[in-house]
Amino acid sequence: MFRAACAAVAVGLAVADCPHDCPKRCPTQLEVQSEHVKSSFDVEKFWGVFYEIAFHDSTQPSRWPIKAACQRSVKSQHPGDPRNYKDLFSLNEGPGKGLNAVCDLEFNITDRPGVFLGHWSGNSPWNPNLTDIENTIVDVGVAANGSYNWTLEFQCKNDDNPDKGIRFAALNFYHRKPLIDQDEFDVMMDRLKARGLGWVIEASPGLTFVDQKKCIEHDSYPALDAPSFMCGQKSEEKVEAFQCPGFLKPICDIADSTKCVASCVPLLKDCIKDKECVESMKTMGMCMAKMKQKNASADETQACLVPDNKLRSNFVYCLMDDPGCVKVPIPPSTYPMCQDADLPGDSKFSLENVLGDWYKVMGWKKGELVECLPCQEVKFWKYLPSQPLPWPSPLPPNGTEDTYTVISSSWHEQDANGKYWPMNQTSLWGPRAGRAGFPGKQFSAGTMFGVGYQENYTVIHDGSQSVEPFMILYACGRTKQGDYVSGLILAKTPMVSTSLQHVISKYLEANGFDTHDWCDVDNSCSKEASIRSDGLGMPTG
Repeated sequence: MFRAACAAVAVGLAVADCPHDCPKRCPTQLEVQSEHVKSSFDVEKFWGVFYEIAFHDSTQPSRWPIKAACQRSVKSQHPGDPRNYKDLFSLNEGPGKGLNAVCDLEFNITDRPGVFLGHWSGNSPWNPNLTDIENTIVDVGVAANGSYNWTLEFQCKNDDNPDKGIRFAALNFYHRKPLIDQDEFDVMMDRLKARGLGWVIEASPGLTFVDQKKCIEHDSYPALDAPSFMCGQKSEEKVEAFQCPGFLKPICDIADSTKCVASCVPLLKDCIKDKECVESMKTMGMCMAKMKQKNASADETQACLVPDNKLRSNFVYCLMDDPGCVKVPIPPSTYPMCQDADLPGDSKFSLENVLGDWYKVMGWKKGELVECLPCQEVKFWKYLPSQPLPWPSPLPPNGTEDTYTVISSSWHEQDANGKYWPMNQTSLWGPRAGRAGFPGKQFSAGTMFGVGYQENYTVIHDGSQSVEPFMILYACGRTKQGDYVSGLILAKTPMVSTSLQHVISKYLEANGFDTHDWCDVDNSCSKEASIRSDGLGMPTG
């Protein structure tokens, strides 16, 4: 076990943003249009550059960890199809000049003025599987020369299940100028509300105003004919041509290379396709932001990773461990020095003695705090080459498979809201390289919360043949975040008797441990703790 690395790897993913605060179904496109648009909208006056002033749109990242800026829309007649138009929509991420994402959107032009059907060829990480959307020109601002100096655009999509109402509702306030005064914006807002669309901006999370000053000051808008970039569209999916997407910019900024991050993107896509993983990413990110604000400790921040999510952890493992794109920060350590060299290990220990089901009944408080959490069970079974542990768990060295066991620990741990969740960590356990110190010296390797670890175990005492069987184990571990130590005591019953406590105390003191530094694990919920959080369990067949 180890204090988990608290990597701030969170994605600004969005889901259906209008399940409760909106009408039951999308209004028709005609009923939200002004009379001027319905009768006189001229698409030729629609072409050109518009800057987004404000929006309600879950496809645009608008809060931690990513808040986009400088949104711009370049509208033009499709060069190969007069019944369609193109919209090169861009936004900027990151500090300074930032990095621009450009999306090549296409819209069908219908026979009705200002009534379009939008298409996006790809899979947006901000709002997955949102491809065909009705786009409506609600109203326009007509300049003295008859051109349009602003537009209000409304998109809406019903959920496939009528009972779920509106899947997606969005508003875009576009203007020819990147900066406008309040009076002009108020006119746009009044026109919007006059068309009965006030409910959109009142729905959570409300209206977001765009920071256009950033790109004005840094002269960092993309070219008007910029190619599609960082938008997740199909032509960009080749790893060789990978450019860091805006929502991964915080990671790419500290990564060794974008090519390395690209190798992890398939794992991220697996997460995006899974509702639980998406929610886990969002919850983790928001939690870590709050922890950072209050300067929380590593142990407090670990609660942000609870409950564990395998798909999320797989992505984190790729980033932090293998291939390891991100240099992992090493926090200050409060652990005592490793005592592995000073503890001889029990020469009577045998791997056969540890096989079976155990309870963790005591933990060393100076080591990993996880050892003192409630509801602890530990199971050992023989490693079977035909049933290797799932990636990213390591494999035993070739030719040593028959000397390895599997150790599977389960416990309950609190999330940031104080709710306890069943947790599980399953790893390899066997002889050290070259069988150094065997049999009292053992080795374990595995992953937890997306970070790999290696642990040198010492079997301080093998009491498996006693009337009340027990084991005293000590470990010195290492992750990319640094070294740690751990101590645990196993028994065959959830709690130990007074007589066994005396026996354990004797062996602890003989090996230089203060018995007051050991906690008693609360296993009153031990039956509940047998529920696996990740589906790992005993082998079959």
